[in-house]
Amino acid sequence: MNYLGAYLGCLLISAVAPASLVSNSNDSLVLLTKTLDAIEFALNFFHQEHPNLNLDAVIGTRMVEGQFKVLLRKLKAHPSQNAQISAPMVSRIERLQRIAGLVSDEALPYIATFTPKYYNEIGPIIQEGFWEMAYPSRDFDPDVPVWRYEEGESLMEQRSDDCLAEFFGTGKKSKEHCKISDDCWDFMTSPGYNSYSLSHQIFYFEIGRQFGCYSQMLVKNVRNHQKPIKDLQEQFCKNMLNEAIVIAKNGFPQRKQDLFMEQAALCGILGYREFFTSDWLEPILSWQDEVFGCYRGELVFESEVKLRDGVRSRRKREERPLDHGCLCHRTTVALAALGQYVRYITEYLQLLSSPAL
Repeated sequence: MNYLGAYLGCLLISAVAPASLVSNSNDSLVLLTKTLDAIEFALNFFHQEHPNLNLDAVIGTRMVEGQFKVLLRKLKAHPSQNAQISAPMVSRIERLQRIAGLVSDEALPYIATFTPKYYNEIGPIIQEGFWEMAYPSRDFDPDVPVWRYEEGESLMEQRSDDCLAEFFGTGKKSKEHCKISDDCWDFMTSPGYNSYSLSHQIFYFEIGRQFGCYSQMLVKNVRNHQKPIKDLQEQFCKNMLNEAIVIAKNGFPQRKQDLFMEQAALCGILGYREFFTSDWLEPILSWQDEVFGCYRGELVFESEVKLRDGVRSRRKREERPLDHGCLCHRTTVALAALGQYVRYITEYLQLLSSPAL
């Protein structure tokens, strides 16, 4: 596998030094252009569909908006490293960041009107600026343990949302911000989960910290004698990478594509660059509908989801079918994942321009 993230090995900044995503800057620029094309196509589709978007769709557009703002700040802070990235390319990223924000803003009143309960509970995660998270790029510690994969989901979706609501003070038990219950902390930080249950644990950590609940999270972490939160996140993402590798080896089954892209989006935000390789980017680009710009696929109904013992019911995050067989959640996780590819390709191009090289 040719990891994009391996580029730092060239500078001996990273202890792990596999081959880079592509062989030269020209190949990288081609991939960057194709990725930006795909993002623009999907954003234009969402712009046309904005009255029909649900809350989860806007999580993806806000991720693109926020992550591109972070990326643009980095590009402008180090102009000497941008020799490989043209001014028109930077301008294009800026334009897509604005479009992502516009789509999000236009969809908000419809979401608040048609799903007021859901919006009131976890609406803060789709407000402007929430996803401006700036985690440094990193490699996994090779000694991080990977647990045995066990088929089936562990988390009930509503319970997961209830635990997120505790951060915002919109839950059933308390109207106080960051009042984390013991049940939720144990539920959302236990090791051994897989699939969407595991990715939602990373989602939980990211949201809690970004909303300002990190000190309360640390208290729970210490009282439960757990490894540090940073190490928990690394372990969870390392296990997500292990799952992603299996999905790739199995030929990217259609029912796993949505999960595969969600894994890259969430762990990419945390800086784990080993999710990003040309062997994985090209399939994601190929799944995009050539006519409408959305991502399509077979709907997976709740009755078809395999659950672990003791889990009564579960639904994947708010999938909504749109016109032409397009899927809301699949399109938005594609946007979020592709946004991370833009980050890591541009970081690679910056390093090619570094005097150290």
